[in-house]
Amino acid sequence: MLADAMWNVIASQVDADRLMQTFGSFHDSCLKELAVQNREFVDSSLAMSFDNKTFVRMLFQRQFNKASAIELLFEDVVDFNWVQDERNSDPGMSIILQAVCLWENDMLYWAEDVDWQINSPDKNDYRWISAKQCRWCIREDALGPGTALCQPADL
Repeated sequence: MLADAMWNVIASQVDADRLMQTFGSFHDSCLKELAVQNREFVDSSLAMSFDNKTFVRMLFQRQFNKASAIELLFEDVVDFNWVQDERNSDPGMSIILQAVCLWENDMLYWAEDVDWQINSPDKNDYRWISAKQCRWCIREDALGPGTALCQPADL
């Protein structure tokens, strides 16, 4: 899955703009899956290892024929803000109308709302992430209800 994908690196605003153009600024898309991983672990001798780096994988699907699903891999994550608005009971409101993708100060910022700004006092009212590195690939094999990034919780 990951090894076979053709990854596109984001290292400038031009690269971020190419992602936005390819995926239609995330218009009429949804965040289907999210996986968070860090490199800390305890080995079999009970020694703990620290790397202090966090990785976030996001899989988006959208209602367009070309580039219908896309995966973003954020590496060396600096900030990650997840909010679930319980005040809004309309499940249709989780559709992303238009996202924003900014390359500033050698970091990529992605947010679920086009009006989101880095220094805005209400920036944490939205889902957003910043990372020192990011890459993306088209994942046409990842449409539908099945999981692609991780196994679903056994509830």
